[in-house]
Amino acid sequence: MQRDKMKTAIDTVYGKVFNEGRGDLLPGLVTGPYIQHNPMFPDGTDFIVNFLKQVKKVPCEVKRVAIDGDLAFIHVRYLDWGGKETAGVDIFRFDADGKILEHWDVLQPVPESANNPNGMF
Repeated sequence: MQRDKMKTAIDTVYGKVFNEGRGDLLPGLVTGPYIQHNPMFPDGTDFIVNFLKQVKKVPCEVKRVAIDGDLAFIHVRYLDWGGKETAGVDIFRFDADGKILEHWDVLQPVPESANNPNGMF
């Protein structure tokens, strides 16, 4: 597993695919059937590519990246996910060539106020 290839794929997903709306780049970053664990999206890349054609882009900021073996954990601030600022953690599983095989995520809308001063990011 090459961490540099994983990091390059992550940078492309958030920097170009989401922030620039370049859904056409996603199939080149993925291999196999692309297993999707978010119940809102089917397996494969077609749905996400078509979703990006409709919304144009998904503005976001990557806050943290951790890589452990073939898994990457990305803490993301989605600036407009369905009309709301949303905190997310995406988890990707990669193959030995740095291509994405599988995706999980957890998404939480950022509330107007909090019971602590720490923030979500």
